[in-house]
Amino acid sequence: MNVWVPEKDRAAFLAAVTPFRNRAREIEQAAGKERKPIHRAYRLTLTFPVAPPATARNAMKASGWRYDRAGDVWTVEVTGATDDARLKEAASLKIDHGGVIDFI
Repeated sequence: MNVWVPEKDRAAFLAAVTPFRNRAREIEQAAGKERKPIHRAYRLTLTFPVAPPATARNAMKASGWRYDRAGDVWTVEVTGATDDARLKEAASLKIDHGGVIDFI
């Protein structure tokens, strides 16, 4: 996720997010590099801010994701086996952003 902050607010923004960044680093270091096994299944939910490209939607459907049109939410059941399979998957998306500058 990108966050655009005006230069005049940079110091205040960094001061606000630094404690959270530091805590996240502490959690990562405490967890270590070893993956912990999943003891029970859980549901992963994902919402996109914009509609993903058709190739991404089709790949998600092929790998077990379900789309709920009413809630605009993608869900998938995650177990130890599906988690391992998902880690082995490789997906890349090329998204082209076009822009137009209008001036007189």
